[in-house]
Amino acid sequence: MLTLLPTPIGNLKDMTWRALEALVSCDVFLCEDVRVTKRLLFLLEQQTWAQGILQTGSKPLKQKPFMSFHSHNQEAFLKQVEPSFFRDRHVIFASDAGMPCVSDPGARLVSFAQEHNIAYEVLPGASACVGAYSASGFESAGFCFVGFLPPKLHDRRAKIAQLLAETPKVLVFYESPHRLLDTLEDLAQIAHQSALFAIKEMTKLHECFFKGSVLEVSQQIRALGRKALQGEWVLVLQNREKREPSLPLSSIEQMELPPKIKAKLVAKTLGVSPKEVYTPTHKEG
Repeated sequence: MLTLLPTPIGNLKDMTWRALEALVSCDVFLCEDVRVTKRLLFLLEQQTWAQGILQTGSKPLKQKPFMSFHSHNQEAFLKQVEPSFFRDRHVIFASDAGMPCVSDPGARLVSFAQEHNIAYEVLPGASACVGAYSASGFESAGFCFVGFLPPKLHDRRAKIAQLLAETPKVLVFYESPHRLLDTLEDLAQIAHQSALFAIKEMTKLHECFFKGSVLEVSQQIRALGRKALQGEWVLVLQNREKREPSLPLSSIEQMELPPKIKAKLVAKTLGVSPKEVYTPTHKEG
């Protein structure tokens, strides 16, 4: 049997009773990062509230096999493993923090279980995107979870513009402290009419959040200084942009136009300089 195990995103007490019982009953640990999972188990074993369950197992947690399973090795792992590996033992998969499959590995593992009729379950637990959406106070019939945006400016702005045009509701992004200010600048350029809720270090000691217009939140966060940006961030954007008739980027890129003219149209759509999107393919003139 396979169990997908959610892990705390910050506060150890968010580890559920069922998750602790699964740790005790499992035979093998599959881990996005073995070091992170072992560290989590070590910390849990120090908690008096968890010891009553963890000590009921016939075998100490640290003596069970640990195996790596992440985005870089998942295909090779599943190609060489037999379905009986999961049928003959209780296998747990734990990603580094939060729910497996949500901006984390795990989906390919679930597909493998479905393809080979392997029994599996997904335990409920902490999820940063759901927690941030609930904490935002934005009223909406639902939300679109985006995960991490592309790292490159052109791709990131194109993605934001596409989402705003196609999704007239709430968008939830994950962002690292290294790219946070760049993403806030993009949102200020493309979604300046929208409202933003930004929260860092959810469930941790230094959790804090900001809410207001995109420009207001951007200014408040910039004023913190770079050292205060450390930690994982979740951005919840309430799309308030006025939708105007426009061509999608894919249509512009397919037009039979001179490269410079096409670059100007794409740049205008993204709110960037034409130099950032124009790449000459041949000597002009």
